[in-house]
Amino acid sequence: MRIVREIRINNGNKYLNFEAIVSIIRNFFALEEIYNVKIFLDIKEKGEIPATIILGYILLNISEVRTLTLIIDGNNDLELVAKNVEALLASYINEDNILNNINIYNTYGMVINNKLNDNKVIVQNKPDKAFNKFIGRSNKILDILNLATKSAKSSATVLIRGGSGTGKELIAEGIHNTSERKKGPFIRVNCAAIPENLIESELFGHEKGSFTGAIKRKLGKFELSNNGTIFLDEIGEMDKNTQAKILRVLQYKEFQRVGGEETIKVDVRVIAATHRNLEEMVKSGEFREDLYYRLNVIPILIPSLKDRSEDIPLLVNHFINKFQKSGEYKQFSKDVMNIFMSYSWKGNVRELENVIERILALNEGDVINIKEIPSYIKEETQKENKSNLKIFTENNFIGASKNEVLNMIQDLDEVLPMKTYEKMIIEKALRKYGSFNAAGKILGLNHKTIAAKAKEFGIEKTVNWRRK
Repeated sequence: MRIVREIRINNGNKYLNFEAIVSIIRNFFALEEIYNVKIFLDIKEKGEIPATIILGYILLNISEVRTLTLIIDGNNDLELVAKNVEALLASYINEDNILNNINIYNTYGMVINNKLNDNKVIVQNKPDKAFNKFIGRSNKILDILNLATKSAKSSATVLIRGGSGTGKELIAEGIHNTSERKKGPFIRVNCAAIPENLIESELFGHEKGSFTGAIKRKLGKFELSNNGTIFLDEIGEMDKNTQAKILRVLQYKEFQRVGGEETIKVDVRVIAATHRNLEEMVKSGEFREDLYYRLNVIPILIPSLKDRSEDIPLLVNHFINKFQKSGEYKQFSKDVMNIFMSYSWKGNVRELENVIERILALNEGDVINIKEIPSYIKEETQKENKSNLKIFTENNFIGASKNEVLNMIQDLDEVLPMKTYEKMIIEKALRKYGSFNAAGKILGLNHKTIAAKAKEFGIEKTVNWRRK
């Protein structure tokens, strides 16, 4: 079960020091049964925290290991800040043996794991700052950012896979800005947006007079990308004739402009991206197999937002800061955050961004409640919740023990009609005790009533009554 909570700390215009923050956290622990907690801090100045901060949208995941995770966002000496927070939390909270583990992260990817029983601090999983635009610190995203950081050390071709709106361009840009080519150009090409009859000219340029309208020489994207990186987005939309020309550039680092005879040499790193299933396109003949293997040297797969839902609070906070007006402090209620966490987000991060921009543009209140959420989001989550309701069925009731039945009743999400329970109870009693008389004694009913009920509910007298 995941519950979303929020703490606001407001101390006028003064700054709260770490000791005050720890006291507040400690009091919160005393009031709530918390096992796994993520708290988001915004560090503005070294050693101090602003007067008004949100200790984020706190995710509570019930588990056997009690862990506190702090996610710290700021620009200063974050490792020192993190160590100070860790030390204070350890001294305050460990007195009551509430916590077994403290994990401290910052949004640049530094992870400090502190196990209270051995007092060791480990720094790991540190993506390059070039990936700061890519919001997310789930394990899946940290793995992707680490792979992208490693891929930047070479000029090998990268193929980024992922649905629309997952952030493929941000990964490509981060790879370029981390690489030795970062001082060179980063040229973006949306292959899906260029008409088939123009894409060759766009990519490779053309000579004057090479076709109607070619009134002067034009340099193509590959030529403009020399000593840098070209990002071919939606390469799955490219026609096979152009695919062949891309293959030649990858193989020989050369091409000719449209209408030209000069062979032009380039030093360009190619990063491609697609939301299409290229393997299926290769099988169907839509995509060249040799080009696929040339592109797929370093594959990077970005998960959908639904598959990394633990990043949603970070993204929501990021987009609130991006779209709220100066002087405002907007926040989303815990009910809204619960809906966001369970919604499918078929448009991924781009859809979330658009939804938050729309909500903030149309609502003036400080707290955004469920009524401000687009109806299609509420409808989907309501359907999902209804399909996941815990209800009694004959299959999970008949063979259950007394304690199991009581637990099922306690955990029930939806109440069924009385006759449904009556049928289940009578059938269970008949199966256990084997006769109308014996079952009636246990249930406080006479022989005739039990027989009539069995007939009403279609419970036939069979040898299965003896099966427990």
